[in-house]
Amino acid sequence: MKYYSILLLLGFFASNISVAQNTDQSKPNILLICVDDLRNNLGAYGDKQAITPNIDALAKEGVTFRNHQVQYAVCGPSRAVITTGLMPEETGVIGFKPIRAKLPNVKFLPEYFKDSGYTTAAAGKIHDPRTVGEPNSNSKDGGDLASWTIPYLAPKGGHKSKERMALDFKDLPDEDYVDGIIRVEGIKLLEQVAKKDQPFFMAIGFKKPHEPFIAPKKYWDLYNDTKFEVAANQKAPIGRDDLKTYAIHGKDVKQNMNAETRLINDDFQLKLKQGYYACTSFVDAQIGLVIDKLKELGVADNTIIVLWGDHGLFLGEHGRWNKHSNLEVASSSPLIIVDPRNSKAKGETFSAVSTIDIYPTLCELAGLDIPEQPKNATKLDGRPIKGRSLVPILNDTDAQVKIGAITVYRRQRGIGYGYRVKGKYRYIEWVSKKGGNNFYELYDYERDPNETRNLAVTEREIYEPLLHKFSRNIRSMGEGDGCLKLLKTKPFEVSSKNKKNILVRDADGDGIPDDKEGNRDADGDGIPNYLDRD
Repeated sequence: MKYYSILLLLGFFASNISVAQNTDQSKPNILLICVDDLRNNLGAYGDKQAITPNIDALAKEGVTFRNHQVQYAVCGPSRAVITTGLMPEETGVIGFKPIRAKLPNVKFLPEYFKDSGYTTAAAGKIHDPRTVGEPNSNSKDGGDLASWTIPYLAPKGGHKSKERMALDFKDLPDEDYVDGIIRVEGIKLLEQVAKKDQPFFMAIGFKKPHEPFIAPKKYWDLYNDTKFEVAANQKAPIGRDDLKTYAIHGKDVKQNMNAETRLINDDFQLKLKQGYYACTSFVDAQIGLVIDKLKELGVADNTIIVLWGDHGLFLGEHGRWNKHSNLEVASSSPLIIVDPRNSKAKGETFSAVSTIDIYPTLCELAGLDIPEQPKNATKLDGRPIKGRSLVPILNDTDAQVKIGAITVYRRQRGIGYGYRVKGKYRYIEWVSKKGGNNFYELYDYERDPNETRNLAVTEREIYEPLLHKFSRNIRSMGEGDGCLKLLKTKPFEVSSKNKKNILVRDADGDGIPDDKEGNRDADGDGIPNYLDRD
């Protein structure tokens, strides 16, 4: 009886002992959560219709970046940026090309952490499978042998619409869908890495709310009483008339499309919006379960969490139901960073930041040097990481590390470089593939939140000084590094009548022109001189 009591007592203590092994705060764990096609339609981003309690709760624990821009609004190139810290033209991933085919010695983000003593593991969509993989390998699951201590998991299966519809909601449990399976497998990996002595780098990638909009019915029902509205502007901006419409895939979409305009009927647009929001709530629930497990395992206090959307998605804006653009809705996506070690790292910021900044940010937070990437197929280094650490913004949400964030996109005009600054403006410059003059776009989101007018065309003379200023900014202070074709062209030239109105660039408002301050960091606070307010 006494022996039995001792066993019970030992069992009680064993069940209450934390499994957390890594308590070294200089080497924090990393949990990277990637979400496919996630717009800024979250409660934490001001959307009152969105039911996203878990992401909203996460946002309260860290810093919400309200002006985060991806470098290419397509999943493959965008994911190549977060894993390499290089711009799309540098990796060659404009579209779907394997990175290691051009840069076989590239050091992916998880690979670098693995080489630095971290246990690395992943489940779900991290890389796009078309842009990564060992050379001459037929692997189609998006794995990378050099990146993972524990073999990468690519859960498949789950309920799918047999009729190839854009909308499908069945009364099934979460685990009958692929994102539910990813969550289950991801948590198993999390339990495994949390028990190790080494710090861990864990990545979990969810596939919704990517089309088709398929999720358990209970998430659809959350929005049965929500009064959605169709997109306010379903036309191309005036002065950007070649912007094409694009319809989501699905037999049900074709059945509800105007044959003449190629626009989806309003009633069905509302159903599609409900479907998108339902899928977002579905993913929110999976994320909540992952965070709950992190806390249950006792490792949350020493784990940096990054929630990242690989790009936005049009839901009828400009008559489009895709991403593939450098306009606002496609280029913007959520970014939330939680550092439990830093009591200052809370709140929201509207400073311009980029996906490319995540690589150096995590390196700094983990106390690692920022590596160089290979300059070419044979050299191991020589190409600097292009992002800038966001640690200064985590310490002060009013801080800035760049004037604008760049989103690249290639289309019939050539390559367009979107430049989103803090405040109200988006500037876009297209470098013609035929060698002609560059084409310009400018949008003022205070006056025109729905992008109805391209001011660079409709009011060109008035805005020439601003076009000139932004075209110089994007080429200066290293902000456009890696934009290979752009840097071969000259800035916008104002007409003779506007020469006297050229704007002086003084980003921090200290009275010293940016050109004279330069982009060095004299006081070592992580903020370039031309943006440092001190």
